[in-house]
Amino acid sequence: MALPTSAVEQLSRRRDRSPGWFSQLLLFSGSIFAISVIVYAGLVFGYKPYINRQVAALDDQIQQFSQEIPDVDQNKIVSFYSQLVNLRTLLDGHVLMSPLFTWLQDHTISNVYYTKFSLNTLTRQLSLGGVARTLGDVASQLAAFQDAPGVQNVFFNNVSVDSKGLWQFDFTVSLAPSLFTSAPQPTP
Repeated sequence: MALPTSAVEQLSRRRDRSPGWFSQLLLFSGSIFAISVIVYAGLVFGYKPYINRQVAALDDQIQQFSQEIPDVDQNKIVSFYSQLVNLRTLLDGHVLMSPLFTWLQDHTISNVYYTKFSLNTLTRQLSLGGVARTLGDVASQLAAFQDAPGVQNVFFNNVSVDSKGLWQFDFTVSLAPSLFTSAPQPTP
């Protein structure tokens, strides 16, 4: 059976609607695009001129400051700064001796004192000459060096008795690199 004409007219008058998600996607994309354009325009027309004015103001201050200081003084300042940088470089590569002297103090027995001190930092060889009251003190000092942390080898070179009855000795001590740094060394 055929449809009535009124029903056919109503069906033909209905307009087709696009799905809702498509219009929402267009609205979202348009919003993101508009926000991007606004941010870009703000950066180009607002922030960039502000930064350029700040740079120009700092350049003017630098020019004004350089005109206040004569060229001779500017050269002196540059030379002094160069010397400071060179000094800093030298000090950074300098071997620190304070930890070595602290280590030597901590590992010297009470009846011994030193009369000769020579250090070769390249080979880390410490040559010591000293005086002790007894031969036992010399042996105790040798043992103290052998047991000390940071010592690789101890060489006993010479021992003799002087006219006052004191024992003179010579040691050569091979040291570890850790004794030449600023880190504190453990004591026994």
